[in-house]
Amino acid sequence: MPKIRQVLRACTVEIAKRRRTCRHDTKNHIIPKGATCLVIKQAGVADKSYCLTCGLAILDQAADDLKDLREALGVHPADIAPAG
Repeated sequence: MPKIRQVLRACTVEIAKRRRTCRHDTKNHIIPKGATCLVIKQAGVADKSYCLTCGLAILDQAADDLKDLREALGVHPADIAPAG
């Protein structure tokens, strides 16, 4: 069976090894050393780190976008059997 493409491969969760600045709100959000953060990697561009608050908002938006894509394909949440 062919391997299924991973569209979210560019997103990872990391523990900051040094102080970082949240790329969504560079003036107000700091990611302290040792904090968990969302990192999005882009080809040819430096990785972008997001604090917990902004990272969760990004993931919430991604969940909504995935839901919309499923609905556009004609698949609704009620049609999906729970895993397990």
